[in-house]
Amino acid sequence: MTAARRSPARAAAQWRSDDVVWLDHVRLQPADAEWLSEVRRLTLWAVKVPPGLLAALPRLQWLDIRGGSGVSIEVVDECANLTYLAVNQIRGVHDLSALGRQSNLRLLSLYGLPQVHELPSLAELVHLRRVEIGSMKGLSGLGPVLEAPFLEEVLLMKAVGLSDTDPEAIAAHPSMRAFEWSALGGVPDATWVPVMDRVGLPSATVMHASDWFDRNP
Repeated sequence: MTAARRSPARAAAQWRSDDVVWLDHVRLQPADAEWLSEVRRLTLWAVKVPPGLLAALPRLQWLDIRGGSGVSIEVVDECANLTYLAVNQIRGVHDLSALGRQSNLRLLSLYGLPQVHELPSLAELVHLRRVEIGSMKGLSGLGPVLEAPFLEEVLLMKAVGLSDTDPEAIAAHPSMRAFEWSALGGVPDATWVPVMDRVGLPSATVMHASDWFDRNP
């Protein structure tokens, strides 16, 4: 029996369809790339991932990384085909520099990363259309995100750190068409309402990623 066939991760995999899988609290090994090779959408919940494994999955387009711990998201480096990336509540993460190299991303979602203070420039992400950021009050601002040249939608959720110039920069972005700050969860009206007023754009809709892709094929 091959290593891939006796893999504990494979035994624990929750298949949503032939190419959509969830993994929860397991440790992946390099040999797991064999049985994951046809996966298109992958959710990793507190999963240990060896360097290079995700980059070895040729069909991987959606990646949702949740929970666990680490200092960076370098595991996504060289994942050449990602169109959707979600990074959610990874304890200790402060380095998101790998985002700036995800040139095929169309939708990026970041949530619950309190130790991230600076985001990398997204200037090379020419396909990026929507960014969602939530519960990241330590951010110094959205300037690097707004360098994405064709960004159309920004959705903020709960407490997010903005710079004094972010509202005007969002409003002035040449391709921006929608903005929303869904501030439920302790953000005072005196914080988010003036930002909405200063941006002055139609509201970005809160929706699941699959719904967004259905609307934006």
